[in-house]
Amino acid sequence: MNIVATEPIFSREGDLWQPHIEASGPFRGLHGGAVSGLSVGVMEEKARAEGWGVPLTASVFILRPAPLEPLHARVEPLRVGGRIAIVESHILAGDKLIAKATAAFVKPIEVPELARVAAAPAPVDPSALPAWQRTKGSPQRTTFFDALDIRDDGKGTKWGRMKRPMLPFAAPLANLFAFADNGTPYWLSGTEFWPPSWGFPNIDITVHVSRAPEGPWVGVTPQSDWRADGMGLTDSRLFDAQGPLGHANQTVVITPIS
Repeated sequence: MNIVATEPIFSREGDLWQPHIEASGPFRGLHGGAVSGLSVGVMEEKARAEGWGVPLTASVFILRPAPLEPLHARVEPLRVGGRIAIVESHILAGDKLIAKATAAFVKPIEVPELARVAAAPAPVDPSALPAWQRTKGSPQRTTFFDALDIRDDGKGTKWGRMKRPMLPFAAPLANLFAFADNGTPYWLSGTEFWPPSWGFPNIDITVHVSRAPEGPWVGVTPQSDWRADGMGLTDSRLFDAQGPLGHANQTVVITPIS
């Protein structure tokens, strides 16, 4: 069954991007996965138009909460070489900088001697898995999670696909960020700390992949290293239905809820 709605989470209105209610986060402002997705997706669109290749890494710094209002996205190439392009994006609400991101795009070449000798992993079908039960401690209002179809394999990995597109064009890496950004709540929900009595915003997220994502499903296997001084790191292994894909890292600032 096709579960994807036609209207994207961010709609383009002239030079601005209008977030829909599903872009909202559990705390103040928009969800980090939505902001990261927009930051990365606009770079993907520019790279596709310019023929810069496949995105293999991207980092997003979230500088302040993004309001549920029109946002401006600015994309600037920092360096474009023969095979590698380094690109930067800025997301602004009015004159306030909300997020800053960089990404690297690489043009593929043929290197036949590096072809894998071992058989590729058997593809998986996450649609047969049960839905992730996150009702305990979940906000009773529409958030970014309402735009995501999330399944739980019961072994530490959550699989997800978008119920509606992030943007009005294909943006596979942006969709990957949407789920990678949830590494912390995925991990927390399986611990004694759920529901938490404190906030856990990540100030950044970096994703590295070895190839372009394939298909709608993203698998996230998170592990967190959190400290009593209120700082920590969430490290997630990433997959698609074809096999291993890469890693995501988030710097987490643990914050008392006032």
